[in-house]
Amino acid sequence: MLIAFDCRIITDKNPAGVGRVTLELLKKVLVFDKKNEYMLIFSNVEMKDFVTYQIRHIKRKCKVMIVPFGILTWQNLFYFSKILEERNVDIYYQPYYFCSPFYKKFKTVITVHDLIHFFYPKLKTTFSRKLFHYTKIPSKIIFRRVERIITVSVNTSRDLVKMFKISPKKIKLIYNGVSENFKPVDVRRARTFMSEKYNIYKPYILYVGRMEPHKNIRALVVAYAKLPSYLQERYQLVLAGKEDFKYSGPIRDLIDKYGIERRVVFTGYVDESDLPFIYGGAAVFIFPSFYEGFGIPVLEAMSCGIPVVCSDTSSIPEVGGDAALYSNPTDVYKMSENIKNLLEDTVLREEMIRRGLKQAKNFTWFNAANSLIECFNELGNGKNNV
Repeated sequence: MLIAFDCRIITDKNPAGVGRVTLELLKKVLVFDKKNEYMLIFSNVEMKDFVTYQIRHIKRKCKVMIVPFGILTWQNLFYFSKILEERNVDIYYQPYYFCSPFYKKFKTVITVHDLIHFFYPKLKTTFSRKLFHYTKIPSKIIFRRVERIITVSVNTSRDLVKMFKISPKKIKLIYNGVSENFKPVDVRRARTFMSEKYNIYKPYILYVGRMEPHKNIRALVVAYAKLPSYLQERYQLVLAGKEDFKYSGPIRDLIDKYGIERRVVFTGYVDESDLPFIYGGAAVFIFPSFYEGFGIPVLEAMSCGIPVVCSDTSSIPEVGGDAALYSNPTDVYKMSENIKNLLEDTVLREEMIRRGLKQAKNFTWFNAANSLIECFNELGNGKNNV
């Protein structure tokens, strides 16, 4: 079969979020699928060159197609399917949830990583994208038209069935993996790296991710502020990730209100290659989100041997299992208590590190890629089941 693998969601040379997941999955699919032929789709030469460089070590040839428009465009909605049909594509894979429903000669598989923008439509800035998520009508049409929907958690599967009345038979659960780059590093080496590159000289409590409202960074700041003063003196709070001042401004105001501005560090943009050291130097990792489709940072921290405190909502307990300390995302007192316990109770800390390393091994890109290949082959053999 000829499978069109859409890479247009990769829009940056340091991909994050869905772009990063897509790149990891692509690498493994091309290694393990010996049966099918692949055509990779890009919207510009720059990203084509970047991705093909990332997969240069994989000994196979892929067709490449560049289309001069992105995923959320009218050209993609009304014209793209015709291009795929002219290329005799058998299966089209879109690792995002927006695609054209106007096709006849091939089958479509999409991945719904989360439904965050349907729960928080105000996160989108353009009128058209807000309308898309408020009305839900385009998504309903797409979800009912495609042959298979991949979800990355049971929680997202449930949300999809509940919100859009999708048949569970159409949904295939494929958990994300965690990159082999994330593994325990020497703490002294990590601390030296952090001091030289980020001017962080003390042990620290870590958050990695965006600053958007559903990430619940305000609660994390309050939980840190409620730690005993001797722990605040000993441990900084490091917020790692690119700042969006629309959201980080109010967080900085809250930090100033509690008088902890000298103890909180915003790293700004970080290279992916830095992340194992950023995790490796942390005393505790905190993930306080209200909603996540999966929660890869939880696994990354666990893989690096760092104990985790996180929310007990959405998909996060699926990922964390029994290897994290949980709290309601609104309960800053419990969150603060969990942080304190991991900093002070050596026996608990070592046990959670052990559990975390074990839990992270359950999520691999090898498993994810093989499950996706299995999905392609089932559709190619006519097993639609819907």
